[in-house]
Amino acid sequence: MEHVVFFPAHDGTPAFRRVANLEDAVRLVEHLRNVEGVSEVSVHGLAEVPLAFKTWYRVEVPAPTESSEHMASSEQMASETVTTPVLVPDVTVEQPLVAVAADAPGSLGFFAS
Repeated sequence: MEHVVFFPAHDGTPAFRRVANLEDAVRLVEHLRNVEGVSEVSVHGLAEVPLAFKTWYRVEVPAPTESSEHMASSEQMASETVTTPVLVPDVTVEQPLVAVAADAPGSLGFFAS
């Protein structure tokens, strides 16, 4: 298993070296201590961490802009105000027509008075 030896470099910045096995790490630590005078050393084993990839979907709704807010409020008003078109047949009526509410039960939207 690979190992990493951490130690401070000559200028004081953090440094490290990867080595192939624990025996090489021990030899490097001995060299750093005996030859270079470095006493702050740590050795860490490197083990592979198994990974798995999974599909992940993220849905984002963009922040509304001023024009989309206006459009949304117009659509909301339109959905709240439901109008029913009234079709008037093309006939001649001798009496005047009086309008009634289109949603009155049984009405066609007009009747003769």
